[in-house]
Amino acid sequence: PLNYIIHFRGEVKRYSRTTAVTPKHVSRLVARLGRQEYSLFVTTSYFTEQAQREVLTDSYPVHLIPGVELVKMLRFLHLAEETSIRNEWLESVLAN
Repeated sequence: PLNYIIHFRGEVKRYSRTTAVTPKHVSRLVARLGRQEYSLFVTTSYFTEQAQREVLTDSYPVHLIPGVELVKMLRFLHLAEETSIRNEWLESVLAN
């Protein structure tokens, strides 16, 4: 079996549902990337259409995760129920 090491950087923005992540935010993350680095950009809100388009058309090595997808992931992993994160999991994360 082959083993791979993937270097990445991440950025997380906690915004309200009415504040979008713009191309300017994404560009700053891309500017900090080194060679052969990938990145995750997670937000509790959403990405503007222009920010999404730039990532796709410029082939940035960035994966965008909007708040809706974050909630879906947490629910899929049974870490969130209805509208809240499971307290026992949250407490275990904050304890570390």
